[in-house]
Amino acid sequence: MNSNRGFTLIELMVVCAIIGILASIALPSYQTYIQRSEITEALSMAGSLKSRVNNYYEERLAFPVDNAAAGMPAPQQLIGNRITGVVVESGAIHVTLGNKASQPLQGKTLSFRPAVVTGSPESPIAWLCGYDEPVTGMETRGINKTDLPREFLPAACRGS
Repeated sequence: MNSNRGFTLIELMVVCAIIGILASIALPSYQTYIQRSEITEALSMAGSLKSRVNNYYEERLAFPVDNAAAGMPAPQQLIGNRITGVVVESGAIHVTLGNKASQPLQGKTLSFRPAVVTGSPESPIAWLCGYDEPVTGMETRGINKTDLPREFLPAACRGS
């Protein structure tokens, strides 16, 4: 009696080829996912600093020109695991990535700009992230210095 036991070499090679193809598709997506997760630290750092800019604006109806005016430490003292500095310029917050960030993110900047209602300085301000643009009836303050590839940004920061 002839009985077959196990797999043939061809069957094993086909399985290995299928696993290789799946891995080659999954790995680039996973790398992008990792880099997106690293941007989270920039989002949380800016979130904690937005309130200071908001308070400054509510008191003076103008935006702080720099970190000192906003009552924040110097840019090189606002650091984190993946952040090398945070700069405030004319109300906009620019977070520079570095330190333990992935190589494609090293030295890149993500900007958060305040948007005000045109002709109504007393209205609350909104914040725009990255490449996002203001809606009709609002205008931004500060310059957008974002130079991160859109694929690494959250959907709200990619713009149109």
